Amino acid sequence: MNKIAVAALAMLVLSSPSYALFEPLFEDGTWSAEMNGEWRYFNDPGEFGQSKSAFSYSAQAEYYVDWNDGEDSFTFTPFVRLDQIDDNRTHLDLREAYWGHVGENWETKLGYTRIFWGRTEFLNLVDVVNQKDFVEGDTTEKLGQPLFQLSLVHDIGILDFYVLAGFRERTFQGEDGRLRAPIVIDVDNARYDGVEKNNLDLAVRWSQPIGDNLEVAVSIFSGTNRDPRFDFNYDLFDPKLIPVYTRMDQFGLELEYIYEGWVVKLEAIAVESPVESYTAAVGGVEYTFDTVFDSDIDVTLITEYLWDERGSDSAGFFEHDVGIGTRITFNDEQSTEILIGGIIDFDTNEALYNIEASRRIGDSWRVEILAMVVAERGEQELGQSVLEIANSLANSGFTSDAISTQFAIDLLSDIVEEKGLLFLFNGEINTYGEFVETLQQVQRLADTDRKLSILESDDYFQIEVKYYY
Repeated sequence: MNKIAVAALAMLVLSSPSYALFEPLFEDGTWSAEMNGEWRYFNDPGEFGQSKSAFSYSAQAEYYVDWNDGEDSFTFTPFVRLDQIDDNRTHLDLREAYWGHVGENWETKLGYTRIFWGRTEFLNLVDVVNQKDFVEGDTTEKLGQPLFQLSLVHDIGILDFYVLAGFRERTFQGEDGRLRAPIVIDVDNARYDGVEKNNLDLAVRWSQPIGDNLEVAVSIFSGTNRDPRFDFNYDLFDPKLIPVYTRMDQFGLELEYIYEGWVVKLEAIAVESPVESYTAAVGGVEYTFDTVFDSDIDVTLITEYLWDERGSDSAGFFEHDVGIGTRITFNDEQSTEILIGGIIDFDTNEALYNIEASRRIGDSWRVEILAMVVAERGEQELGQSVLEIANSLANSGFTSDAISTQFAIDLLSDIVEEKGLLFLFNGEINTYGEFVETLQQVQRLADTDRKLSILESDDYFQIEVKYYY
């Protein structure tokens, strides 16, 4: 049975009629669920022929039961999405399925669950326990992680110990999906460098309020890096990016200071790995205006700075950027909220802007609207021949492997060996043109001054309707 059929079956099981059918099987606990219908519309056609619009449907249920006067509990949360155009986005996941126990001054969890670390608004550097469910678009969505957690509660703080088993690889958009890289990521052939896929990962976190205003958390993680780096497969007739997962040790610090309407936040990390060692931080300030104009509306202004020691060599988009946002909370019966924000790189003049709005309708419905605009630097001057592009890539550091002049020599040698010398001089016009186009996409990915150029055709508007039962 293929993935789409399985997802459709799961959607049927989590639908309202089936939900009512299965409910008597778990009479001692409580069920809740939501069904979501999502429509995305992109301002431009996909750069590689993808559709301008797509429908998607998702469902998530939660079953909860406790016993022994609430000391023991079980939580079960399955999730499924069915996407109209992107097979990679059609998927099932077990978000949570864990047993929990609460003692006098300790707690434990065993099974699949999701853990959140972090304080800041635009990026949570310290949040490394779970893998991101990247195809969801919202980078805060996570895959369930099998783990054992022991929490010790004391006057000097809460100490959490984690043993993580069963590494989860990141999900990525497929060839027909939007918001993807110019070259498709090969999710079926991920590699592991210096680490085994099924290694046990370890983590510990201490958190504690200090006084009435300050909260502090310190964490250590040792295991497989959830953020892969990418190697190009060097197959210019079937180009793919290969995710490569490595080991890392991370020390994290979280601070949050609250004074009247002010909130000061900081997240900082120091990372050691066989590939690189670096530090990064996100820090900022929020201020909330309560009951604006004598109404029930609260307005929060947010400013954060995102910094990465690696600068433009950072694998992500954010290395010396400023995040600015406004959160408007209406405090009404419909739980209306609006969030407007942007992340701006003043060195490259690139920016991401987005607006999110949500409102409940009645007791069971909720509507959420999202729009994103990419302000990228402009078109890159791409090479028009194999020689030009190979020279451009020679010292770009595009992949995890050191690329040097030898790369250009080996590349040209392989082409000559396979196609003959005339191939370099347009001996096979159609194939050669496709060959150069592939190299141009590699050149785009290697340009660290235009990281957002890979999203230049992906400004979009999204509306999502949720039904809760």
